[in-house]
Amino acid sequence: MFFRDLHTFLWSLLFIIPGIVKAYEYRMIPYLLAEYPDMPKDDAFAISKYMMSGNKWKTFVLDLSFILWFLGSLVTCGLLGLFYGNPYYAQTGAVLYDVLKAEKQPFSRRPETAAPQISAGPQE
Repeated sequence: MFFRDLHTFLWSLLFIIPGIVKAYEYRMIPYLLAEYPDMPKDDAFAISKYMMSGNKWKTFVLDLSFILWFLGSLVTCGLLGLFYGNPYYAQTGAVLYDVLKAEKQPFSRRPETAAPQISAGPQE
């Protein structure tokens, strides 16, 4: 997680937009590490990049759908976010991970997929 934040910060130093793009590219890293705690960081970065390829804009639009929740949280001094907005946002992120994992199948061993080669696959 530290390296994800470091990479995002360094990309943000170039300009704001590359930092935002990289933040969306690395968005699946926490979920990958939660499911596969022994996964090397290079594999987590590669798989997250693969899972988010073609889905960054859709994820950005998904985040925009939460703008009213965040504004409501601001108006209620964080209470709306604490009880409703943040859990809803976190659950949506987890479901997004499940959907992208099913769609992209990053751990399949089929040669026709363009999934990145991982050095230490999951224990199935």
